[in-house]
Amino acid sequence: MRINSEVANKFSASTVHLEHITTALSCLTPFGSKDDVLIFIDADGLSFVRENNHIVKIQLLLSRELFMSYSYRNETEDHMKLCVKINHILDSVSVMNRNSDDIVECTLSYDGHGSPFVLIFEDSLISERVEYSTYLIKDFDTNGLDLDRERISFEAIIKGEALYSALKDLKEIGCKECYVYAKTEVNDENVFALISKSQLGYSKIKLPSNRSILEKLQVFGGDSTTVLDGSAVVGFFDFTSFDKIRKSTKIASKVLFRMDIHGVLSVNILSQTDDVIITDTTRPSNSRSGNVHQLQLPKDYPGIVIEVCMLEKESIDEAAQTEIELLMESNELGNCSNPKKFNTNKKYATENRNNEASNDNLLQLNGKRIKAPTEDNNESKNEGDEDNHYTYPANDIPLFF
Repeated sequence: MRINSEVANKFSASTVHLEHITTALSCLTPFGSKDDVLIFIDADGLSFVRENNHIVKIQLLLSRELFMSYSYRNETEDHMKLCVKINHILDSVSVMNRNSDDIVECTLSYDGHGSPFVLIFEDSLISERVEYSTYLIKDFDTNGLDLDRERISFEAIIKGEALYSALKDLKEIGCKECYVYAKTEVNDENVFALISKSQLGYSKIKLPSNRSILEKLQVFGGDSTTVLDGSAVVGFFDFTSFDKIRKSTKIASKVLFRMDIHGVLSVNILSQTDDVIITDTTRPSNSRSGNVHQLQLPKDYPGIVIEVCMLEKESIDEAAQTEIELLMESNELGNCSNPKKFNTNKKYATENRNNEASNDNLLQLNGKRIKAPTEDNNESKNEGDEDNHYTYPANDIPLFF
């Protein structure tokens, strides 16, 4: 049983991968489960865009390779856009996928301004048609949320599973504000860490530096080309906004972090087809047992592609930069494990001492020397006060690992 009334529409596409679509669209819900989502349709696929308070934006792409058939016929526009409630589409797709033990084919169609966005669900027995009213809004104002690719301060590629675990841990300890810390060394001892600031104090989660977890880390001099070793970049974010990527990282194979000197962080999330579970464990064991092989995703399908851009909460000053450096140099006991000169990349430098004609926003090295107390001084201080039975208060910064 097949409905062919959608053939003349400007856009139509059919797929049987409803569970995969449910997984993908669920990544949009942390940005507003009942809010509007702007859908762009073109010859390459469907893009879903959400923006929250001009602070964070997500764009999710479902490539045309996901669909068994894909048609875009529009001689006047290279793309169409419409606005719907994301929970409406998500609920329809997930319910049909969950309630049917048969393979369900879903056909999406849209015929331009003023027409509804139509979903048709068909299995071997019935056909169900759902229409959603659409309306037009202006494009989301993303001015200031676009990454300046010519002024990148750091770039990192991280395994999705490791990043998800780190974000989950930060959530569990009640993180309120989050620092992103990136530093490279000549000896390849690269450091990428997420630092929590909460009522408990500071907590740091340092990702392993082996390439299976931290595949790539580079710190730049603000021009996307000059690589700096021994310098750190620190970004400061509201964790409520930063945590919105956690659901996306759960299905991610790799995550690309890029931050520019203006404080815009871009997070590119790629979920390869092998990393997305498309079977529903809530179903009976005999459900679809004979059809699993038919639900394998197309080999040429690139996977779920997500880009999130967010703004820093505020630019941190030199004192905060130094405090974070001290925290990262300290060991589990709060003692400085590597007392040396700290070089911190400042994203908001007002002048460049090496090149006065350079752009004001270029990163600079902070040459301030931090002197850690020597062991001799510590021993003499302790010996001098033993007779007075006085114990100095601990200076350890509270750490949680």
